[in-house]
Amino acid sequence: MELLVAICKDYRAVEDILLGFVELGITGATVLEGRGMGQIIGEIPIFAGLRGLFPGSVTDSHVIITVTTRDRAREAMGLIERVAGPLSHPGTGIVFTVPIGALDGLKPELP
Repeated sequence: MELLVAICKDYRAVEDILLGFVELGITGATVLEGRGMGQIIGEIPIFAGLRGLFPGSVTDSHVIITVTTRDRAREAMGLIERVAGPLSHPGTGIVFTVPIGALDGLKPELP
């Protein structure tokens, strides 16, 4: 199993990503709202000039977290990039997975 974490800068993409997860058989995810480092540093007057170093720092982030199989995680990563746009563009977001060693309490995914 894998923990998939996606940080998305476009709030409009989050709903489409979650609907895509359902189509992939991923039946649960948690979405958290967050603020990036650039937003916080940009609010400190002495560092306000550094805001330009942090692409996308003027908008909130949406962190999508889910646990799924390795294969579905790879499919989900492709889905996220199709919906959110090329993650290689600064300020779009990032996606990564982390292997899970132990797990309890997860509802079974759809086949």
